Amino acid sequence: MKKTALLIVLICVFGVPALAQKLPKPTMTPSVPTTAQKFLMQQGIALHDNKKFDVAIQKYQLVLDENPDCTAAMYEMALSYAAKGDVDKALEIAMNGVKYKSTELSLFYILIANTWDDQGKSQDSIELYKDAIKFLKDEKNSQKALSSVYYNLGVTYARQKLYKESREALKNAVYSNFGYGSPNYLLAEVFLSGKYKVPAMLAAARFVSLELNSARAKRSAQIFLSILKSAKKDEKTGTINIFLDLDAPKDEGDFGMYDLVLGTLTTIESKKEETRSDDEIFAEAFDSLVALLSEDKKLKSTFVGKTYIRFLVELKKKGFSKVLAYLILQQDGNKTAEKWLVENGEKPRILSIGRRVTIRAVHNIVVFFS
Repeated sequence: MKKTALLIVLICVFGVPALAQKLPKPTMTPSVPTTAQKFLMQQGIALHDNKKFDVAIQKYQLVLDENPDCTAAMYEMALSYAAKGDVDKALEIAMNGVKYKSTELSLFYILIANTWDDQGKSQDSIELYKDAIKFLKDEKNSQKALSSVYYNLGVTYARQKLYKESREALKNAVYSNFGYGSPNYLLAEVFLSGKYKVPAMLAAARFVSLELNSARAKRSAQIFLSILKSAKKDEKTGTINIFLDLDAPKDEGDFGMYDLVLGTLTTIESKKEETRSDDEIFAEAFDSLVALLSEDKKLKSTFVGKTYIRFLVELKKKGFSKVLAYLILQQDGNKTAEKWLVENGEKPRILSIGRRVTIRAVHNIVVFFS
């Protein structure tokens, strides 16, 4: 089972609540599985993915009978117990797993914390995430694991409607691993709910650069398109009406100017402009927006400036901002945009790397979207 789907699995699990407790610091050393044991685990994973949880558990048990310190087998077994509804057993295994300084450590933390959160013990869950973050910050090569913990902490805060705290956790997840899609997606939603329009659309654009042809990618495209859209014209006078939200928050940066400009970027003002297609107008508007953001010195020190603007500026320098614009349109179901991508050699494809699926596009765009 894909580890990124852990949260979804645990949300669906119901069981007897376990007693929340302070977990011990990991001190034990895990052992590496043999080639034969890896094969057994691969069989178990395939069985799990086919919902044959009991048989999968038997495969993992065979590994642990020979190699009781194999944390990889422990984690997969805990997932299978959680998926079949035996939360107590899943927690028991995970509690044993956190005693080891292993590559699965953050996953054990997440499994336990998510389970506590599902059981209504959100504060215990939050404290566990914080403990995990403190530990992982001191570990080498732990950025991806740290990002995953920050993301799940952000999810827990969002569930509690603690959106400011959720934003901070999700931003740290993005800082820790800019190539991890999920924090960008949830951040787009959280930004949007808080009326941070430009940050929301930029987070959504980043997500589309990381994941294609999914419900989340479609939703991200819709978020972007709902913000970068033509301003309404008065039918009688032909004047453009732009409404500025004076109460828009500014703690993520002052984007008031962009609220005024966004509506004009895709608005046709002359007969000459009517010869361009809507897709071309949108792509040019996207490019213009990136140019404007790149010149805003006040935003450079913000989270958005350090991450999304920097990414888009680099994309524009390499001549790929138009590709991302058309990908956004294509993810919203625009067939003309899809045709453009195919004709220009940028047809999206999926490359599977181990158990992690990475979305990339053909040719040079792969450098920036991976």
